[in-house]
Amino acid sequence: MKRIIAISLVCLLSVTAFAQKVSQKFIPDKSKPVLLVFTADWCAPCEAMKQNVFTIDSVASAMSGYNVLLVDIDTPIGSTYQERFCGREVQIPYFVVLDRAGAVKGRHLGAMQPGQFLGFLRESGTLGTVGQAPLGGLKYVNVPDRENFKKGWEFEGAVGGALSSASDTSATKAGFVVSGGVRYRTSKLVAFRSGLDAVIVPGAVGYIPSFTVAVPLDVELYLLDNGYGFGGAFWGYHSAPKAKGVGDIGFRIGAGYKIRDFDVRLTYNLGILNLNKGDIINRVSANAMTLTVGYCF
Repeated sequence: MKRIIAISLVCLLSVTAFAQKVSQKFIPDKSKPVLLVFTADWCAPCEAMKQNVFTIDSVASAMSGYNVLLVDIDTPIGSTYQERFCGREVQIPYFVVLDRAGAVKGRHLGAMQPGQFLGFLRESGTLGTVGQAPLGGLKYVNVPDRENFKKGWEFEGAVGGALSSASDTSATKAGFVVSGGVRYRTSKLVAFRSGLDAVIVPGAVGYIPSFTVAVPLDVELYLLDNGYGFGGAFWGYHSAPKAKGVGDIGFRIGAGYKIRDFDVRLTYNLGILNLNKGDIINRVSANAMTLTVGYCF
């Protein structure tokens, strides 16, 4: 089970990291590459590019094959994206091309003439990877001023699957989990979450809990926009075939990803007080891995 847990956490974190290179909510057509245009209201060369270059039919037609994101560096998201994609380069206009997998394929600093701009797109290897749209079909996506999060309280209900095991047996049993939670978001980076989790495992054997009620307390770190990792502790109450009602405390780790109002969480719970075979020394470690999908309101 430990191998399954490790692989699952790596996969979820990898997907999260990939998805958040550019927030997917800003990309209307996932089949197209992305062209990031870093700009600002006070930037004269930026305005010149928009008015004198992007309006030319050949350029507009080429750009229509991209998700064109205008990123204002004077906004919170803009400064974050500038640091992420431009590094120490602070001058604008600055252009970054990403392929459909999110990999950087080209960068350019400064204004360009139409021919230079088309050459830049061509050298990135992304020009023409999707069909050309009709002339005049160019549409911009203005990246908003700030992240879509609200400081304060958020409530969540979730359901999902669970894998449960105990140290006295090699068996792993599948079940399901129902949970309700409350989250307090203190900033863009940090949130605290608690609630009530109920895990039910039909057909549990030995000291594998057939029913668990747990009260968690998690600290979430949002290091990848809507993707986050978390750690915390829990108090639980188990009922197992060989242990009728036993308390437990333990640690939790996991990762999650928020998609609009939905929250996908992978959690590993490891008890440390654990179940008791009948004496103080011979304790049984009970643990569980859960994957839930929740709705936030």
